[in-house]
Amino acid sequence: MHILPTRSTDEPAIKRLLKSVDLPTEDITAKSLEHFLVLHDAEALAGVIGLDLESDIALLRSLAVAESMRGRGVGNEMVQAAEALAVECAVREIYLLTTTADKYFAARGYKTLKRSAAPAALRRMPQFKILCPSSSVLMVKIP
Repeated sequence: MHILPTRSTDEPAIKRLLKSVDLPTEDITAKSLEHFLVLHDAEALAGVIGLDLESDIALLRSLAVAESMRGRGVGNEMVQAAEALAVECAVREIYLLTTTADKYFAARGYKTLKRSAAPAALRRMPQFKILCPSSSVLMVKIP
């Protein structure tokens, strides 16, 4: 299994996987998947993660691993692949918003910030303004 850029045919499976872990799908479109990565197993989509890019920052988003693949390090591999993609895209800071995975990401070098410290480009993103609740934890990492 290899982590690869999304294909146009991946959109429905990505939405199903995100919904299965209660992540938003309202803004998932073919265009928004430009910087998403997926992992397929023999039967289905096994993992997904994405980046929303704005200037030299990125929002890491939509990390989901199929139940059948959990506990195998897939999430870590997906995060590392997304961070490598961010470096390729000349990103200087990777942000994320989470309601449940702050400890997971803290263990991977992400630092918690107050939402008021978010850069303007991040505040303009739909995930920050609308899709993620105000109770979400804001985190950042310099790749």
